[in-house]
Amino acid sequence: MKNKCLKVLFVVVLLFSVFSFITPTVNADNQKVMWGKTELKKGQIGKITVLSNTSLLDKNTKVVRTLKKGEEYRIYTYKGTNGGLYGLGGGFFVKKSSTLKYETPSKSKLALLTIVNKTPLEVHFIDVGQGDSILIKSGNGKTMLVDGGENGSDIVSYLSSEGINKLDYVVATHPDQDHIGGLIDVLSNYTVGTFINSGKSHTTQTYAELLTSISDNKINYKVPKTGDKISLDENVDITVLHANENATENNDASIVIKVTYGQVSFMLTGDADSGIEEDIYNIFNVQATVLKAGHHGSDTSSSKAFIQRVKPKVTILSYGEDNSYGHPHSGVVSNLKSVSSKVYATADYCDIVVTTNGLIYNVSTGCKPVLQEETKPMVIPTPMPTPTPVQTGFKNCTELKKVYPNGVSSNHPAYLPKFDRDKDGWGCE
Repeated sequence: MKNKCLKVLFVVVLLFSVFSFITPTVNADNQKVMWGKTELKKGQIGKITVLSNTSLLDKNTKVVRTLKKGEEYRIYTYKGTNGGLYGLGGGFFVKKSSTLKYETPSKSKLALLTIVNKTPLEVHFIDVGQGDSILIKSGNGKTMLVDGGENGSDIVSYLSSEGINKLDYVVATHPDQDHIGGLIDVLSNYTVGTFINSGKSHTTQTYAELLTSISDNKINYKVPKTGDKISLDENVDITVLHANENATENNDASIVIKVTYGQVSFMLTGDADSGIEEDIYNIFNVQATVLKAGHHGSDTSSSKAFIQRVKPKVTILSYGEDNSYGHPHSGVVSNLKSVSSKVYATADYCDIVVTTNGLIYNVSTGCKPVLQEETKPMVIPTPMPTPTPVQTGFKNCTELKKVYPNGVSSNHPAYLPKFDRDKDGWGCE
């Protein structure tokens, strides 16, 4: 019997180890969506700030105690009876009056609260040598491929390894061979929902074959305008920051898109040069967590002015090892270092994947292990100062907040059940 139990225990431990290994690198556990100094919680419709002494009522509208000026409380319900009652949870209410300031969370905060409980967004920067190809996998299972490098077999192999059987969107940022060459094989091997093209005409045989394939496969075809949205996932905002089908040069026609998931965003620039970058930052907010540097790190792109506005935490450079163009240019690398951006090149790190739950992100690579300090995820700070020495024995929340302005959790010596009216394990928050 003892040996049998040991075998069962071994199997359980083994399964736990396996599943721990395949768990996504970004985990939403213990991630808090903060609204000012208050943690935003599911079911919360707003919060009140006490402007002057206000009575706290029970479910029978009897006065329980007095709330003091400056205190903040979560609001979970609103009743139109008795002149309007805000529900604080736990069977307590306050009457709507001029002694209270009521606020509702912004749509972006509520969306973030939803996002952190969903499947993470993945953005794959595929190693295609001297070219670009980016795969986006959203939490709802939808997919988008931005460019396809030059060699279609590389892209098809990668998509197959990721279990892709359909692409909801394919984007050709502009008609250069190192961006569209691989897309012909992609269209031959996968069902594509919508093909988004720069619209810039080109005389190459590759471009002609690409348009023929789109037509033969009856794929929905679209040429975007600046400011257009791409509907991949209701929780993901994808905005076209630049598009110009009438551009004289191919690179000037580059579709530039910004992908935003909660508080983490990606700037995908194609081969847009510094002139296009200036056009974009004069119209849009270009600040982003991750930047795919324009034109493979060429000095025609990634101007210092642009980089200083994007302020990327992470920058991806997609180019081939020992390429004849001299990519990346030392000036571009210098511009990126000036804003303390971590730089990852496909020539060094192979396939690069950034995974995010909307609050934090993680970078993983196909080769050359990422340094430990680079893998540490960005966490939205939630400072909870703990004075030393620890103080206890407070008479009420007003006194406690003089020492612990953010309240105390249930495992803190100063915590008392009477301070925790909404029974969430946090007193005087």
